[in-house]
Amino acid sequence: MLTFETEVADIRLHSQAKGRSLWQLALRASPFQPGDTGTLRATARSGASIEIAVLAIEPDDEGVLWHNTEKPLLAGTSVTATITSSTK
Repeated sequence: MLTFETEVADIRLHSQAKGRSLWQLALRASPFQPGDTGTLRATARSGASIEIAVLAIEPDDEGVLWHNTEKPLLAGTSVTATITSSTK
């Protein structure tokens, strides 16, 4: 298991089906690789936190790693990321 601090650089809606959305988040720095899964935890100034699962990693043609999640986080959000299952 590997834990690291980073920030959400970009977000996009990947797909919607049967009332469920799949989001893709790009992180400023990420040791995630295709095949890895894990979590992203964000904490608001109020102290409230949210943890979302990273379901898959998809690289695009420009080399950006997109982290698939079922919940969005805004670009600029600081997160604690944990890789729980790695292909390494």
